[in-house]
Amino acid sequence: MSADFGSNVVNPFSVRRSENKWILPISVMLMALGFMTSVAWLDNADRSGRIQRLSPDQRERLSLGTLNLAEENESLRSEVTKLREENTKLQNAVAQNSNASDSLNKSLQEMKLFSALTPVQGPGIAITLRDVKTGGPDEIASMGQIIHDTDVLRVVNELKNAGAEAIAVNNRRVGPNTNFRCVGTTILVDETKIASPVLIKAMGDSATLFGAINLPGGILDEIRQTDPKMVDVQLVTDMRLPAFSGSTTFKVAKVPVDRP
Repeated sequence: MSADFGSNVVNPFSVRRSENKWILPISVMLMALGFMTSVAWLDNADRSGRIQRLSPDQRERLSLGTLNLAEENESLRSEVTKLREENTKLQNAVAQNSNASDSLNKSLQEMKLFSALTPVQGPGIAITLRDVKTGGPDEIASMGQIIHDTDVLRVVNELKNAGAEAIAVNNRRVGPNTNFRCVGTTILVDETKIASPVLIKAMGDSATLFGAINLPGGILDEIRQTDPKMVDVQLVTDMRLPAFSGSTTFKVAKVPVDRP
């Protein structure tokens, strides 16, 4: 009895497996279809973004089928390669001409130094020239008690003859064409007005300059004979003089042009 009953029992799991064999293949197929759809959508979105980044001319050519992105990329790569080669040539040329450039720059700096077109620093002497009065504050000083343009010019010339490498008058650098002249009670250094006291700084060997400017019979000796208080000379271990700030333009003189 029990055996018969067991033989007639239906296994629900076996029946269910037999009727639903199509579920697994269809599920796999749907998953694959979904994946391919998403990839296609991403590819289209990426392609659309790239197209938007193209220039109007390139988008028009793409719509007409005349734009080959591979050719464009190859052209760009070729251009980059060409630019790199040019850069390498320039670097090699600079390396080969570095010695010539250094020599040219050295010569330029020397010419600027010679022409007073650059600030300088070093030892030297400082000379102060000042007017004096022997009477009250309202007394007019005599001509001999006033520092004139000729006094400044003669001091500058004696300093140059003594080997001064750079000179400044009241912090104005003396250049190749600097001139001194009197206008009333003031002195003009080029176009700049100065008045007493006049400070003249000369750069060079301090001992040599000091000895030369104080020679008997020199310009400072003449001024001291009027009044020793009109002159003061100091040794300076380190000073800084500015560059020449006047005009460097020539109106008439020109560099000659060699002709065959």
